[in-house]
Amino acid sequence: MAGAYQALARRWRPQKFSDFVGQESIVRALRHSLDSGRIHHALLFTGTRGVGKTTLARLVAKCLNCERGVSSSPCGTCNACLSIPAGSFMDLLEVDAASRTRVDETRELLDNVQYAPSSGRYKIYLIDEVHMLSVHSFNALLKTLEEPPEHVKFIFATTDPQKIPPTILSRCLQFQLRRLDPPLIEGRLQQILEAEAVLAEPEALKQLSKAADGSLRDALSLVDQAIVQGGGAVTLEGVHQMLGTGGSEAVWTLVDSLVRMDAEKLFVLLHEQFAVGWEPEAILDAVLGAVHQASLSRWVPRDTLEMPAFADDGLLTVDLLTLQAWHYILLSARRDFHLYPDARMAAEMAFLRVLAFQSPDGPAGAGDRQQEELSRHSRAPQTPPAAKPGPSGRAPVESPPSWEDLLAVLDLPPTLREVLRHTRAGRCDAESLELGVEENYRPYLEDPRAQRSLLAALERHWGQKPAMDLQTLIDGEGPGSLAAEEIRAKRLLQQQAELAVKGDGRVLEYMEQFGARILGIEMEKRETGGSGESRG
Repeated sequence: MAGAYQALARRWRPQKFSDFVGQESIVRALRHSLDSGRIHHALLFTGTRGVGKTTLARLVAKCLNCERGVSSSPCGTCNACLSIPAGSFMDLLEVDAASRTRVDETRELLDNVQYAPSSGRYKIYLIDEVHMLSVHSFNALLKTLEEPPEHVKFIFATTDPQKIPPTILSRCLQFQLRRLDPPLIEGRLQQILEAEAVLAEPEALKQLSKAADGSLRDALSLVDQAIVQGGGAVTLEGVHQMLGTGGSEAVWTLVDSLVRMDAEKLFVLLHEQFAVGWEPEAILDAVLGAVHQASLSRWVPRDTLEMPAFADDGLLTVDLLTLQAWHYILLSARRDFHLYPDARMAAEMAFLRVLAFQSPDGPAGAGDRQQEELSRHSRAPQTPPAAKPGPSGRAPVESPPSWEDLLAVLDLPPTLREVLRHTRAGRCDAESLELGVEENYRPYLEDPRAQRSLLAALERHWGQKPAMDLQTLIDGEGPGSLAAEEIRAKRLLQQQAELAVKGDGRVLEYMEQFGARILGIEMEKRETGGSGESRG
């Protein structure tokens, strides 16, 4: 009769320090401590679930009680080395603090501290989730930690060290185990599955490594499930079915549809993914990840990111602020998923918000003057139509772009570009640049180096250097700078959104029944010095 199957996470639990993945600094410190004989009486291992806290504690216990002597390389064959992993070593007392929180249980546990170990070199108390002990239990433990017998070692493990009293923390040697990066998990999974003679698709392991969220134990549990799902192999299709996720191509196609504002294609694809079992929450998480990658692509080398080549076609036309706005909209929608009666509705509304945000036409009611002004200010800058090149090979002087559009194409240093957002151009062509600047930013533009950089960029663009006239913008006299107009447009957007919320029947019902308030409007009143109710 074949023996009972043992889960991969148990079968591949590290039995020596060299088996640990991703905790090199901690392993190095523990090895030095064991080999030098400088062994603290109380160790505290902290970190999220599945990163090796309990496994590391048992390994330390094995190192301390190996019959060949204390070292960082236990023999693995003596009685202590065999019985500690099996859980049958009498001098290793493992306690789950979550189930033993009462002070009388803690005192009962500590009553035997004074007695020498029965078979090992040290009597070791391994208390898991130690933060779950009560205040009185910690007080009972504190006295023993202050004056521990020579033959006793304490090893604590917890996922929440903030809940441990400082009096206990100060008497422990602390080790923070970190979450494992997906590539580390993926590499370890490949090693294990090769040893197990299990076929695995590389992309499937990559998806499992991400889904494990930093926990190798969770990754191995997912692999066990994926093997069953894939009929003895780990396949990408099986992993997608198991996790309720879709492929990266589908994710980037969704993002590309958002970029191109192709709502029909977006929702057809979205419903296709619903039909094959991709959970709405997972879809939104994947799109959030793609927007994050797209934002990073403007600052870090592309070969370090996971972006397909076709994503460049549309994403390069989206400015960074828009990407940040998308991320905020989608993240807010993800946070509010539990408020919707249906998860699919929540996902659809999240994408509709992104589409509405970047729509140049805005919502209905364009006849309203405020709406027209809002649409004008919130509309993304448009590239001017291409003109036939002049003698210099550049666009002729008689078709000049707006100052905002011109800044978008000028080759400028980042700091100078940011300063120029606080300006407004009266005349802007190859012959003359009449530039109004906010008072606080005028000293920067009066610097000859800044003027040389700006004029050189304009000369490269126009083919000749224009004359520049610098003036100070005065608040309330005419339109403001580009930055001021952008802030004004955002305020109009905020006001419109708040008014729409305030006019929603469900919101009014919440306000009446629960005494709710619309904090955004009150904050706006305080910012502008207007009157309003105090925020509750």
